[in-house]
Amino acid sequence: MNKNYLKAILFVAAGLLLIGCATPKAVSTFNAVDLNPMLQGGEYVPKVDNFIVILDKSGSMGEPYKGQKKLDYAKDMVSRMNQTIPDLKLTGSLRIFGRLAVFCDQFTKLLWGPAAYSRAGLDGGLNKVGFSVGDSPLNIAFDAAGQDLKSAGGDIAVIIFSDANKEYMDYGAVRKAATALKSQYGNRLCIYTVQIGNDSEGKELLQQVAQEGQCGFYTNADQIASSQGMADFVANIFLKKAPPKPEPVKEVVKEVIVEKVVVLDSDGDGVPDNLDKCPGTPKGARVDKFGCWVLEDVLFDFDKYDIKPQFYGLLDEAAAVFEKNPSIRVVIEGNTDNIGTAAYNMKLSLKRAEAVMNYLSNKGVAKDKLSAKGYGFTRPIATNSTKKGRALNRRVQLTPVP
Repeated sequence: MNKNYLKAILFVAAGLLLIGCATPKAVSTFNAVDLNPMLQGGEYVPKVDNFIVILDKSGSMGEPYKGQKKLDYAKDMVSRMNQTIPDLKLTGSLRIFGRLAVFCDQFTKLLWGPAAYSRAGLDGGLNKVGFSVGDSPLNIAFDAAGQDLKSAGGDIAVIIFSDANKEYMDYGAVRKAATALKSQYGNRLCIYTVQIGNDSEGKELLQQVAQEGQCGFYTNADQIASSQGMADFVANIFLKKAPPKPEPVKEVVKEVIVEKVVVLDSDGDGVPDNLDKCPGTPKGARVDKFGCWVLEDVLFDFDKYDIKPQFYGLLDEAAAVFEKNPSIRVVIEGNTDNIGTAAYNMKLSLKRAEAVMNYLSNKGVAKDKLSAKGYGFTRPIATNSTKKGRALNRRVQLTPVP
């Protein structure tokens, strides 16, 4: 008998045994956070035009996890995401991978879409998933998704839910297929991976797959299971901050003479010259309220200098600034909180600056345009007496060289 068929039969038998022996599980409640006010207030705008969910239904997803099967847990996470997505004009799809039936050689199938997004449409696709069986050919699903998205216009989010079990998945083929999909759609496409379970090798693979997408990130389903956790997850995929609004032109009337008072913003960073502490900011750079080019959302863990994958997108934006401003040179300035000695923190801050410098260099920024400097805890932007304040001080700032 074919080895794969035998494996599939064993998984089905094990699943039936689990169904017979398991005690009934209470249905968990989930109250979705309403993200629509973020759009209605004008602070955020849509980030993507299309998304595709790729769901693992292979044999390993039939294993128990947190009182239910992994597949049921994964479907619950997709359902929670579906309840949290705000009212956006999107095109959506749902594709599964894993053997479709015990004696079937088809390993992936599109269950819904591409179609105008609706909660009912995605829920209907989830109801067709079936049971877990067979190997985990995520690479085949990637290849099929490339065809699913051919008619997609605008930006694309690829969202994967899988345990990435190495016994049933060809890691090399998966990484190669992820690279090919990214190459096919370029900067329009980002890959987001959600791990079901806590297998360390599976985590490493899914992190690498997200990195192949360059602008997505990895997370674990346990981290997004709560209402707020899911809201943050959905907002990071589907929404982005709206561009700054231009300063209004004020008119001052003196007798019969109308004078236009124009607030100057010489470097065009959205901060008027009279408030700008960092004049000469390059075109396209994100700035703080003082007009300084700060990677405000790229923060470091305590006593760490490695860059987290979820910050790659912001660093890619910084790399793009150099393309728009080919003549600029920048000093990357690292900072720390005040825990530890001054000497130790000076070295740590330099390592943080060098980590960002190496990342930008790997993205194509010429090395002669970059230099790194550490300031330790000598330049805090927030109080070091609270945990939140110390976290804000573990940062990196980019300062153009005159």
